[in-house]
Amino acid sequence: MNIKDSTFIVTGGSAGIGKATAKLLTDKGSKVAITGRDKSKLEKIAKEINAFPIHADVSVENDVHNTYEIFFKQFGKLDCLINNAGIGDAWNEITELDMTSFHKVYDVNVFGAALMASEAAKLFKKQKSGNIINIAST
Repeated sequence: MNIKDSTFIVTGGSAGIGKATAKLLTDKGSKVAITGRDKSKLEKIAKEINAFPIHADVSVENDVHNTYEIFFKQFGKLDCLINNAGIGDAWNEITELDMTSFHKVYDVNVFGAALMASEAAKLFKKQKSGNIINIAST
C-alpha cells in the first residue's frame, strides 16, 4: 500500500501509539483522521500533527457510525483503519477485579475494535480494497 495520499482512520489517535502512528502517516503525506474521547485534547493533538479530529468513543455504536459519516464527508474514501483505541484500569490483581471496570475495558478494547472493523469491512467490500490494522496489548 502506498502511504502517500492514502486515507486513514486512527482510533485513539490523541495519545501514545495512536498519536505517533498518525503523525508518522501525516509526515509521509497521507490524509489522517484521529478519534478520541477527550474533545479538547483531540483537537489540540490533531492540529499539532496535521490530522483531522473526530470526537468519538469507539464503544458507542452511534459514535462509530458518525465517525465514518464525518470521515467520508471530509475525505471521500478510506484506505486503512488502524484500530488502536484502548484503555486499561486500576486493578493490579485478579482479586481486585471490579466487573463494571472490566466491562468498560472490554467495551472499548474488544467491542469497539469490532464495531470499527465491521464498518470498515463493509466499505472495503464495496471498494474492493482496504486494510485493517489492529493494535492490542495484554
